[in-house]
Amino acid sequence: MKGTLAILFLALMLRAADMPAGVKKMPDGTLLVAGITIRPEAKELAFPAEFNLEAGALEVIIAQPHGRVHEALLVTKISALQIQAMLYALGAKNGSRLPGQATAQGTLVDIFIEWKDEKGLLQRKPVEEWMLDRRTGKPADRQGWTFVGSVVKEGRFLADAEGNVVLNYSVGSTILDIPDKESLEDDTLHTVNTDLKQPDEVTVVFKPRL
Repeated sequence: MKGTLAILFLALMLRAADMPAGVKKMPDGTLLVAGITIRPEAKELAFPAEFNLEAGALEVIIAQPHGRVHEALLVTKISALQIQAMLYALGAKNGSRLPGQATAQGTLVDIFIEWKDEKGLLQRKPVEEWMLDRRTGKPADRQGWTFVGSVVKEGRFLADAEGNVVLNYSVGSTILDIPDKESLEDDTLHTVNTDLKQPDEVTVVFKPRL
């Protein structure tokens, strides 16, 4: 029901002559909300970030500046609460990290990194290409990222309080988490792929598998 209402709200925004407060409709038809760009036609959202960790073990894929940046691949200043709300608006549903649990698994979301190359051409790659899987010595498999979602406790949205947006070591409150059975017990599964260049200015794209 929550996902249906969110889709209806997004559809109404797209048709409205006057956008709700805090929402800006761009000339290309995308919507800008709290620093997040919603791309309705592609059914994806995008927000700015920076590469952070050049080498070493990864426990966090996207952190906020006050989060665990010493082990985070990327850093963003965008609110985790706003990202969660926009995922709902696209029709994603949060749930359990893994399938086969008492609660249904959350929607799987693909994560891409976009940037412009030296010629000004837009490039796009899966975030997994910057992650090496210690078990295989190769870039991590593209299994998607589970929309687990976070909650409010004692007036605080926990993912924002802890500074987490995407985790690959499944300890802490977050928006997206890796659906890897070993990620809850092993914090050494992934390291930074140092063979792949890290662009300076990047956009992170979340694309739910709807």
